[in-house]
Amino acid sequence: MNVTIIGLARSGYAAAQLAQRLGYTVRVSDGCTGAHVTAATRRTLEEHAETLRACGVWVEVGAHTPACLDGATLVVTSPGVPDSAPPLQWARQRGVPVISEIEFAVRHTTARIVAITGTNGKTTTTTLIGHILNTAGMPVVVAGNIGQALSGVVEQATAQHIVVLEISSFQLEAVHAFRPHIAVWLNLTPDHLDRYKTMPAYGAAKARIFQRMTRDDWAVLWQHDRELVVPYLNGNDVRRVWLDERGQWRPSRAEPCGANLAHGELLTHVNGITQTHGRMDGLHLHGAHNAVNVLAACAVARILHVPAHALDEALRSFRGLPHRLEHVAARNGIAFVNDSKATNVDAMIKALEALPAPITLLAGGYDKDSDFTPVLPLLRAKVTRAVLFGAAREKLTRVFAGATALVGADTMQDAVTKAVQGAPAGTTVLLAPGCASYDWYNDFEERGADFRRCVLFCLESLC
Repeated sequence: MNVTIIGLARSGYAAAQLAQRLGYTVRVSDGCTGAHVTAATRRTLEEHAETLRACGVWVEVGAHTPACLDGATLVVTSPGVPDSAPPLQWARQRGVPVISEIEFAVRHTTARIVAITGTNGKTTTTTLIGHILNTAGMPVVVAGNIGQALSGVVEQATAQHIVVLEISSFQLEAVHAFRPHIAVWLNLTPDHLDRYKTMPAYGAAKARIFQRMTRDDWAVLWQHDRELVVPYLNGNDVRRVWLDERGQWRPSRAEPCGANLAHGELLTHVNGITQTHGRMDGLHLHGAHNAVNVLAACAVARILHVPAHALDEALRSFRGLPHRLEHVAARNGIAFVNDSKATNVDAMIKALEALPAPITLLAGGYDKDSDFTPVLPLLRAKVTRAVLFGAAREKLTRVFAGATALVGADTMQDAVTKAVQGAPAGTTVLLAPGCASYDWYNDFEERGADFRRCVLFCLESLC
């Protein structure tokens, strides 16, 4: 078979290497365009291209040409490539199947798949599930949208393994036979509207996670999204587990399975057995939104028959992830919190809800056509000053005007310095950008690391 890979970043590069190891004839094309393509990204693409060319792979970088599809019998697309990209259009015109990197990878494993999707909380939930299964001594591979592409590790996964897969809407757009044994739907809030234009289109992309599931499989669903998510199941009789952090859900004959937070206690009800897993405030995860993530992980563990002692031990030992309400430092009564992963409006709101007033908010970056007006009540109630930066600075200035004091910043160091100036004791300086990082950084990790560096530099200068 002749396979063409579209996109040469992490996923496409891994897919190209997997295809070559499997004996495919491989061609790779990367248009290297878009606001997110920084100089560092271009260097990475060229390094990937050189490595593949040294192995005899045909590669083009910088522009797509029709030659990339010469002889192609299958096209594999990276998640960052929009459906409107020319090579995907050319492939469909020629009748060449187009599938995602995830779809390509899962065709080469017999492992059971646990797939986690949602606008926010995917990485924390995926990592926590992996930690629980590791603690229980179960063979597990964690991959997907979380740091390592599935194509890069899928050959490690045997029929005895469980693949825990963080999966985004971008990755789900071109799946066809993809069928997880457990699909977790955490939430759906406005994001990526620069790509999807409407919320129904965004939701439909995520709902593709359910399309091949059967009554032998499980869907773990957020109770708050019930009216939204049930139509996406299209009558599928997949077994359902409902997550309710508000403690209102109760098991019934029609809905016997769920996980809820009752008076601070974590409870699961699966296969007719109720278990308690300690108190949410006894864990190292902060913020009410993390209750849904923990309940989802508990539900998955119960479905997979993780022993209760291993589940509870894993919950207590899990320390959370960097760049997610991460406490960086405190000095002179001022705390610094890094939530660089707050790349959309809902995540910004969750961060503001999780912390006490007064807050100095650092916000801005690459705007994804987001509506920031839902943040205004929290700005008025809890934020004494907002320091705005990046490509979205002017838009945020217009939207936030009148809700709190506004200050502009030209660099992250400038933003941190201005946040500290005049801040009274008890203030939390919070980086919760509400935007992607592509204007100044390669990713949110790089942005969070820069914030941390700037905070420490600022504190050293105050000594």
